Amino acid sequence: METDSLFYRLFQEKPKLIFELLGEKVPRTIYTFGSYEIKQTSLRADGVLQPKSPNSPIVFVEAQGYSTLKNKFYPSFFAKICMFLHDYEPPNDWRAVILFTKRKYDTGVPHHYREFDTSDRLQRIYLDEMPVEIADCSLEVGLIQLFGLNKQSAFDRASEILHQTQQRTSDAIEQQRVLEWIVTVFVHKFPKLSREEIKTMLGTKVELRKTRFYQEIEEETYSKVIPILLESGMSISDIAKRLDISVKRARAIASSGIEV
Repeated sequence: METDSLFYRLFQEKPKLIFELLGEKVPRTIYTFGSYEIKQTSLRADGVLQPKSPNSPIVFVEAQGYSTLKNKFYPSFFAKICMFLHDYEPPNDWRAVILFTKRKYDTGVPHHYREFDTSDRLQRIYLDEMPVEIADCSLEVGLIQLFGLNKQSAFDRASEILHQTQQRTSDAIEQQRVLEWIVTVFVHKFPKLSREEIKTMLGTKVELRKTRFYQEIEEETYSKVIPILLESGMSISDIAKRLDISVKRARAIASSGIEV
């Protein structure tokens, strides 16, 4: 699971989040967030906010959390937009929003596309420069802001979010959802952190193994590691013991042939 997919997963839960990130008034129009195949090409428009009303604009969303060796980001992004408009012929106007976790990842719009840069169609958000008043406007915005913060700031901000969540709601499901998102961000943003380090930061009462995300991560990891251990000559029982899982689960993963 890559950083951009984390953004898209959150947008699926709350499509209008992009307007909060822009500091704009959230429109009353119903939006849905999804991915669209672009015909006769290998491109896919992964982040498209589609309004129910033809009078509201389509919003193309792209997330960028790393540096690219060649300046292909903007050409690819604009190509996907143009091909989408060509293939689907929507009646709506459109706009585009790019979320950079850090400003340094923005390589700049190539001169061939300067018209997009000088128009109001394209807007960019730099999470490492996000104003506090915007980050405080909603829980989801605060979670996204974590991507742009350094380790200590991210820890401090996560603690604030957890505290605010506990103050705002006693719903255990909602508190668990927030916890899962924080854990998800930290695992991807700080891959060298151990589970125990994250647990210590979040509080000793937190059971990360119970979160859906960690269960997904464990399943992905085991599905990669178990076949390698089998090829090395280890038995299922030895593998189960080494990974601290049941023999039944190790055998099921080994025979599933999951591709991740």
